[in-house]
Amino acid sequence: MKKTYNWGIMGPGFIADKVLPSFAKAEGARVLAVGSNTPGKAGAFAGKWKIPRAYENYEALVNDPDVDIIYITTPNAFHLDHARLAMEHGKNVLCEKPFALNAKAAEEMKVCAEKQGVFLMEAMWTRFMPAVVKIKEWVDQGVIGEVHQIVSDFSYDHPYDPGYHLYDPKAGGGTLLDGGIYPLSFAGYIYGECPREYFGYANLKNGVDVRDSVVLRFSQGQMASFICGADTASPWCSMIYGSKGCIRVPSFFAASGFEMEHYESGKKQCVSMPFEGLGYQFELCEVMNCIDQGKKESSRMPLAESVTYMKVMDALRQSWGVVYPGESRRAGVENGSFKTAD
Repeated sequence: MKKTYNWGIMGPGFIADKVLPSFAKAEGARVLAVGSNTPGKAGAFAGKWKIPRAYENYEALVNDPDVDIIYITTPNAFHLDHARLAMEHGKNVLCEKPFALNAKAAEEMKVCAEKQGVFLMEAMWTRFMPAVVKIKEWVDQGVIGEVHQIVSDFSYDHPYDPGYHLYDPKAGGGTLLDGGIYPLSFAGYIYGECPREYFGYANLKNGVDVRDSVVLRFSQGQMASFICGADTASPWCSMIYGSKGCIRVPSFFAASGFEMEHYESGKKQCVSMPFEGLGYQFELCEVMNCIDQGKKESSRMPLAESVTYMKVMDALRQSWGVVYPGESRRAGVENGSFKTAD
């Protein structure tokens, strides 16, 4: 019989609301507790989702001896402090994407996990969707030949509100960290490596980026590009171009299928891989399976990659002049130049 893991939710907000139904679809997962520093919020969330225990501060949550895993869904700027709090109390952690505010914070989280001997993973749920796993298998098998280019978009139209975390520098806002991390991580997963060079432009508002266009180059010259934005919606599609064919992935960040075309034969193949609910259960299962096997990180979403992607986004933000409170205005990347990740 599969072991049951007790989960604690740190930050009962919008993301937590979306993910909660998926716990019922992840075998062995039980949401035991929720914690919030906002008076009354944990209790209301617990009542809505029938969670047994509600705590009025995060310290009480991480001190619950029955909680095995903490799922952190607080704003980007607080990921380091909250992950460290949980890990220093011996809790395994699944932390919402983006992994941290910047690479320095991400590296500190990684070091803390290693020191405490606990499991830590970025909640990049895209990588665990069955359709995306299948696409990766086919690309690695050479089904569409050598992949040379990936083109993705992840934009949405969210009304401007300077108090909303997306537009708030103090919360680590901006569309690169909020949405751009999806196509960035997707390209890295498909290619099996992090980009070596990158370049981009952004439009800013209230000190954060609200529309970005980014180009990535990998070790063998493979390319990827993406747009992301908060002021105009897009189809959320990714195209993977190989020497023998191409793959189109609708809603690539939560794909339930894809379309493949072979150039020589003109043959098209539609692959459908539906799932229940929104699909967060696959990343939840990854966390529990890794812990079952004694692993401290996931081989599909390793900590080193999460840190490197933060380095890429740091450099892009610096080139655009997006600096969050508390960050130093160190020399960034000049517009028009490339930056290497090493």
